[in-house]
Amino acid sequence: MKSIVILLTAIGLGLACLVLLMFLVLLMFDVARADEIPDALAVRAIIGEAGNQGYHGMLAVAVGIRNRGTLKGVYGVKAKHVDHEPKWVWEMARKAWAESKTNRIHSGTHWENTKAFGTPYWVKGMVLVYEYKDHRFYRTK
Repeated sequence: MKSIVILLTAIGLGLACLVLLMFLVLLMFDVARADEIPDALAVRAIIGEAGNQGYHGMLAVAVGIRNRGTLKGVYGVKAKHVDHEPKWVWEMARKAWAESKTNRIHSGTHWENTKAFGTPYWVKGMVLVYEYKDHRFYRTK
């Protein structure tokens, strides 16, 4: 009987360690994904999404990109107007991307310029977490 208790305790501890290890791996993977986004593409996306929203608007989009961990589905990466933006806009976007690493001003992973495009269909499964100028930022419920 004593051996069964010891065995069950060991199994319980082993499962707890496994769950903790899985959590740590997932946490590291989540942080690593945003670090894998090339700076040049992130800056381009920030300008494409919020080049006319000022520094704080660019920071909000940069944080959204980091929270999302990918540029998949980010329109700004391919926006043609980005190539014609002045040098100071690019510098501001680079600064916002760098600051977003430590200044997570919201928890959103998705956003939309609701003034220009209205409320998107995908908002139904999301919760509004932040608003700045023309953009609203959302995360899953």
